[in-house]
Amino acid sequence: MDVASIQVSFEYGTGDEALEREIARNVQTILQTPVGSCPLYRDFGLDVSMVDQPLDVVQNLYAVAVMEAVEKWEPRVQVQQVTFDPDPTGNLTAKVVIAYAQQ
Repeated sequence: MDVASIQVSFEYGTGDEALEREIARNVQTILQTPVGSCPLYRDFGLDVSMVDQPLDVVQNLYAVAVMEAVEKWEPRVQVQQVTFDPDPTGNLTAKVVIAYAQQ
């Protein structure tokens, strides 16, 4: 699984475009940062310890980890969907769809 090529998009196009870009960039940063790699925030990022598991297990655990990380670090949105696209080399690209959180 290639955690460097995560695609993040909004489910709905409503709202301020600049704000949506900021939030999408924040979510992408969260999802591309392995937990423990940020010196002052050791719990910031995404737990990627599951990448050595079987593919179906990785997909489920990764989706849960994405939802938990986004909920914790970017509370303005919630994850609507996590899907995976395989490429010809066998890597998976995660596609994460987010929407503004209900307030």
